[in-house]
Amino acid sequence: MIMTIKFILFLVLGMPFICKAGYTETYPSIKALAQSEQWLALIHSKPKKNENDLQSYVDDNNFFLAADGATNPESELLASLEALKTKKQTQCKFPARTKFLTSHIEHLEKSIPNIECTEYKAWLKQLNTSYVVLVFAAAQLNSPSSMYGHTFLRFDPSNVEKNSTYLSYALNFGATVTEGDTGFLYAVKGLTGGYPGNFAANPYFEKIKEYNRLENRNLWEYKLNLSQAEIDTMLAHMWELQGINFDYFFFDENCSFRLLELLDVARPGLKLVNYFPFTTIPLDTVRVVEDAGLVTDVFYRESILSILENQLDELSPSERSFVLALSSNEALLTSNQFKAFNPYKQQFIVDTAYRYLRYKNKFNGRQEDTTRRSFIFLKHINKYAVKLKHEKTAIPIRPDKGHKTKMWGFGLGEKDEQPYFQIQYRVSYHDLLDPSGGYYSGMSLNMANTIVRVYRDDKIKLEKAELLDIISLTPRNNFFTPWSWKANVSVEQQWTAGKNTLVTQGSGGRGINYQPLENSHLFFLATARLELNKKLDSFMSLAPGLHIGFLYDWNQASLLLEAEHYQFLFDQTTRSRFSIKQSWQLAANDSLRFLAEYNRVSNRQSNQYNYHEIKLEYRHYF
Repeated sequence: MIMTIKFILFLVLGMPFICKAGYTETYPSIKALAQSEQWLALIHSKPKKNENDLQSYVDDNNFFLAADGATNPESELLASLEALKTKKQTQCKFPARTKFLTSHIEHLEKSIPNIECTEYKAWLKQLNTSYVVLVFAAAQLNSPSSMYGHTFLRFDPSNVEKNSTYLSYALNFGATVTEGDTGFLYAVKGLTGGYPGNFAANPYFEKIKEYNRLENRNLWEYKLNLSQAEIDTMLAHMWELQGINFDYFFFDENCSFRLLELLDVARPGLKLVNYFPFTTIPLDTVRVVEDAGLVTDVFYRESILSILENQLDELSPSERSFVLALSSNEALLTSNQFKAFNPYKQQFIVDTAYRYLRYKNKFNGRQEDTTRRSFIFLKHINKYAVKLKHEKTAIPIRPDKGHKTKMWGFGLGEKDEQPYFQIQYRVSYHDLLDPSGGYYSGMSLNMANTIVRVYRDDKIKLEKAELLDIISLTPRNNFFTPWSWKANVSVEQQWTAGKNTLVTQGSGGRGINYQPLENSHLFFLATARLELNKKLDSFMSLAPGLHIGFLYDWNQASLLLEAEHYQFLFDQTTRSRFSIKQSWQLAANDSLRFLAEYNRVSNRQSNQYNYHEIKLEYRHYF
């Protein structure tokens, strides 16, 4: 009993002095070391309600050595120390922790057993990393889940050069999706953390194939200025995360958030994840990394679609028509029309036709006739070897140089002869009239968009609360025939039965879009609207409709003309809207917008009500 009491007194009174003597001056105690920025980064701790209440982002017990390691950094540190001394394999399972602890605790390295971590060292040798590159895969217009873009890391050896990075390795974080989950179920699980998220390293050429070729997404590669020691720390921690599960959330704990955590491990003190307490949009994380001074160089890698479109732009209209005809009939290679072209132009035309067929094969399956013609064109290219000189492609504005994704708007207007002051807040991201630099023209993706108005009689009204608003206007021409589409879910004010009524609605549409002029979109969409409105004959009403519009972009301005009509099936109500919208870019993150709109509403008694609205609005993006 006396010996037990002495031992307890020794632990309580003596241990702090032993710890103090054993640690560097920077971290004089276990408690201080356990609260250091790098240790918290290594175990992915985040504050819950305050800085003293911590919880790890990792949702896998295999990552922790202490029973309460996910919530107690000090307990996890002590358990790691004990494991290093008693279990050899701890050094190989947790090389980043081992390096951290041995570098901050004097004589610790001498007190742990020697072990050769052969698998870990072979993995490091295989990666052979001297440089780290942050890669941003730009948005894909026709895929809602890809409209925000995607980020991952690339690891390059010392002798890598631009355009020769195919054997580099890429690190990706993504959701492990259950087979068969598509559409609505995929979206719900992605929003609510229904999927586990994991890191995976693969050769970079697989990512080029996935994003650059199959999905037609341009890649932006941002070279980072990490030192070799910082890179080694990041790689050591990556090894620790193999097979470890995180919860995956589409809007916050996503691919980009996890990469920021790795950068925080590599360079303690950056605290990049602290910039994103609620939502993590990939494009915003690129900006934060650049603002932190980590980017030294940027390289643009075009998708196969961009390359093909640029190549077609180098041909005259008659030459493009011949390419299209040749792609369907290889016999034209012996025609007088083909022979009339000079040898260089012949090679250029055949090369373009070959690329076009390769592009079609990726989306229509490997059709026998297409594959056969593609092979004939390839043989012709190799037989008459002429080196093609393509015009230098104009590099578009970098996505991170476009306007920021959150937005405050303040406007003055008049609706139905009632003046109002409007406040608008949008969590993300971009609409058709926002400054287009760095974004795709014809793309609109807005989430959590709220508009509140104050009228002259001091009445405050919720004008609109959009959960989701997507418009994808993809141009059609003789070579490409994609569909354009839209989707919207919101609560909004609608004039019904002689008064404004707050209704819930979901609407969508599909159609076609052409470019009659450069930088323009002329679109026609067949639409449908499902509305929950207690003022209609049927509380749940369905209305087919039509949406027609013309969008034109200048360098610093945009114009949108629209006409929209709905006819409700279970009620004689019809709604028509005609509008003119004009925006002007004032600065990188500031714009001015004007609206003039005419509305006509009729009901089952053949009563018709017309009203107009005008508005001038200032927008600030942040």
